[in-house]
Amino acid sequence: MNNHSVYSMRNAARGVLGALVVLVSMVTWTAHGQQNGGGLQVDARSIGGTVVNNNGGKPEAGVWVIAETKSLPTPFRKIVVSDDQGRFLVPDLPDGAYELWVRGYGLKDSEHVKASRGSTSRLQVANAATPQEAAKIYPASYWTSLIHPPAKEQLPAKFVSQEHWLADFRAGCNQCHQIGMPNMRNFTDPKIWETFINTNPGMKKNAEGLGKDVLIAALADWAKRIKAGEVPPAPPRPTGLERNFVVTEWDWGAKESFIHDVTATDKRNAMLYPNGKVYGADRTGGGRLWALDPIKNTVEGIQVQPRNSAGYDAKLDYYHTQDSAEFGGDAQKRWMASPHNPMFDEQGRVWLTMPARPPGPENNPKWTGSAIATDTNDAAELEAGAKILAARNHSMQLGYYDTKTNKFVAIDTPYNTHHLQLDWQGRVWTDGDVLGMLDTTKLDTKNPEATEGAAEKAWMRFDRQTKKVIPTSGYAIAISPTNGTVWVPIPQANGSENRIWMLDPKTREMQDYPLPLPGRFSHGIDFSTDGTVWFSAGSGHLGRVDAKTGKFTYWELPGLKFTGTGKETGSTEYPYFLWVDQFDTLGLGKDTVIVTGTTSDSLLVFDPKKETFSVVRVPYPMPYYTRGMDGRIDDPTTGWKGRGVWTTYSSYMPKFRETKIGSVDHIQVRPNPLAN
Repeated sequence: MNNHSVYSMRNAARGVLGALVVLVSMVTWTAHGQQNGGGLQVDARSIGGTVVNNNGGKPEAGVWVIAETKSLPTPFRKIVVSDDQGRFLVPDLPDGAYELWVRGYGLKDSEHVKASRGSTSRLQVANAATPQEAAKIYPASYWTSLIHPPAKEQLPAKFVSQEHWLADFRAGCNQCHQIGMPNMRNFTDPKIWETFINTNPGMKKNAEGLGKDVLIAALADWAKRIKAGEVPPAPPRPTGLERNFVVTEWDWGAKESFIHDVTATDKRNAMLYPNGKVYGADRTGGGRLWALDPIKNTVEGIQVQPRNSAGYDAKLDYYHTQDSAEFGGDAQKRWMASPHNPMFDEQGRVWLTMPARPPGPENNPKWTGSAIATDTNDAAELEAGAKILAARNHSMQLGYYDTKTNKFVAIDTPYNTHHLQLDWQGRVWTDGDVLGMLDTTKLDTKNPEATEGAAEKAWMRFDRQTKKVIPTSGYAIAISPTNGTVWVPIPQANGSENRIWMLDPKTREMQDYPLPLPGRFSHGIDFSTDGTVWFSAGSGHLGRVDAKTGKFTYWELPGLKFTGTGKETGSTEYPYFLWVDQFDTLGLGKDTVIVTGTTSDSLLVFDPKKETFSVVRVPYPMPYYTRGMDGRIDDPTTGWKGRGVWTTYSSYMPKFRETKIGSVDHIQVRPNPLAN
């Protein structure tokens, strides 16, 4: 059977599955968007009531009601939004002792009130006493808007415009944390900024690239104005559809955890593993997987097991790296099994990019040369590629956790890995220093060491004239559901590398798609089911590429802009990633695009038909820093309750959160704010 036939059959199967899901949903589920849908009806597993202002008893619409308990195996909370009459309903609460409280723009956080399932409560709130008090709960991106960016003539020569600098600034500094988070708004002394920046090699490098002196001057000025009382405009409260979202949270991880992504199902089939465990990859503690059981409300940590553990040290993490003085600065002797980007497959395996063995060129596989692939397969290029890869230090390979046997299987690679994606032919594609591919149909999982070499390809690209390597690295991978082409975004803010590139595995063709302005720094990427490419841009935009014509379209992300900027810049939002809901797991329609509001504690839900955004704010605990996400349908016959999107807090520093720990979140949307 040829590749075209395989794709046709699999796409037909996907279409039938999607049609069945939609049909069942239409029968069992009312339309979204209505505000109230009848009166408040509280059953034995829910808590309802009203929110009123203590100054006159006026109902408070569009505020968050948070029900939380510590009486379950892990701390648990559920967050809903009040309707236009101030009414709320927190549905489907597990048995426990709950406290309710309210958070809303323009208000003080309310007192906590004890409540039990099946009861109603009248929650009283008070207006914030000052604009400064009200602004404490504004998203970080709103505070970032107060920064006065340096003028073009103040910038290093490499920046072609102020807008170029702002894209680099957002992309570089928001990679690890929110620029406008409370802990960053306090440094009014430039010397403190200097010390702070120099504590981390990555921050120092980014600051020097941006022009450290002008950067520090802008940040210190920003902090001084905030200290003097300056605040950003208030964000709008949730309205319309935004009041229909329900957020369920479980605390998970350790106090130092850095959980990068989550997986709940196979991205190619969102109905696998219904009500099953959700896994997150923790890059600390020597490398761990965390697993949430959403039915039992339990969390467990699973230590990652590399194949060759020589030099492996479970004490290493992203706070005590291989190069730290504590470990003698010897990266080759001490290393961590830091996992990244978990992805379920159809066999119950959670694939990971992870170290399989010690780093260092001397530990690279002997079969590196046989894995090289280029668009021409020219012998000289293959030989040159083999020498280049064999000399590099690869610290991340591949592996999976078998959820049936509870065992890890590590797989060596001759290239570095970072993210992964599975296609419909059993191949695992990875980004890193090159585009990697593992054909699992050629891998003997009982003896991977004997078969992994023949199952892998390292796709490299050479300039025809100079014979030099053209970078095939990038950040993230997306695979077309219509023709199997593989797409990789390049996270650069300017120049020839500000692009997305594509490989067609069938023809070996490689094609570049340079980003036209105003798009800069493509980062996340995904497909809708019709083969359209969607990507998030660090310039504050959502982007779309027509794969057939190469035409780009941009939408500015919700939120404020930097002081003094106009159409030439996007919003201050930095979207770390995006994800396309191909199977309608959220219930807002197939191919809804969800952009991570990484710096605004939110998911930015884009309707591609109406070309409008809805903002799903996660108001507690702040900050809520998102990277990847996943969507799963647990039961298509139960309407909104049987589906949802999974995300996690994904920053390095949970100690700066209000709860001092990370969380995993299940985000759902119901027909109206009182639906049960």
